[in-house]
Amino acid sequence: MKVSVSLLLFCYLSLSDGDKELEVLVASERNDQPNIWTEVRDVRDMLVELRVKLDMTMKENAKMADQILELKKENSDMNEKIKISEAQLKKTRQENKEQPKVAFSADLGIRGDLGPQSTEHTLAFSNVFTNIGNNYNPATGLFISAVKGLYYFSFTACGVQIKQSMGASLYKNGQKIVSVGQWRSHDQHRYASNAAVLQLDVGDVVCVKLLPQYTIYDSPDNLSTFSGFLIYPI
Repeated sequence: MKVSVSLLLFCYLSLSDGDKELEVLVASERNDQPNIWTEVRDVRDMLVELRVKLDMTMKENAKMADQILELKKENSDMNEKIKISEAQLKKTRQENKEQPKVAFSADLGIRGDLGPQSTEHTLAFSNVFTNIGNNYNPATGLFISAVKGLYYFSFTACGVQIKQSMGASLYKNGQKIVSVGQWRSHDQHRYASNAAVLQLDVGDVVCVKLLPQYTIYDSPDNLSTFSGFLIYPI
């Protein structure tokens, strides 16, 4: 009987010591294992940060997309303006191509003085530089309009006779328009120029005439000239 009680007491003590060792082992294992809730919070924070960055990226992409659309619209508008400009340029070139071309320029073509004379004398500028359209006749000095329009004319007179007056006038259909001149005493190689814009009908005549009792001078240097051109038809 005494032996049985002693054996039971030994077994109890042994079991008690084993439970304590088991608890210590479990506690040790718990301390060695990572805290899963801490890791879950870290993953959550990382996901929140990624979501914020993703939202910012999406907003930036949307803004960039809007800018691209705006640039495309501006590019489209620019291309449309270029097309319109090219069409206008083509139209202008076609109009200029179809528009009649009239222009002439000539020098008096003499060596020495002409005049003085008692009456007006039509000057024939015989040394022609340009005569597009052939509306100017160097033999007669007359420009005869073949196109109704607005024209520009200019002329220059040179004089060298000290005791003689120098001058000339621009005429349209026998009517004096503008004149230039230098009365009597003057130094050699004096010049005078004038110009006018005239509206001409078909058949109108324009010329330069030497004034009565005046002289005009020319040389191979082409000192006295008459020029004109069509500005635009009407």
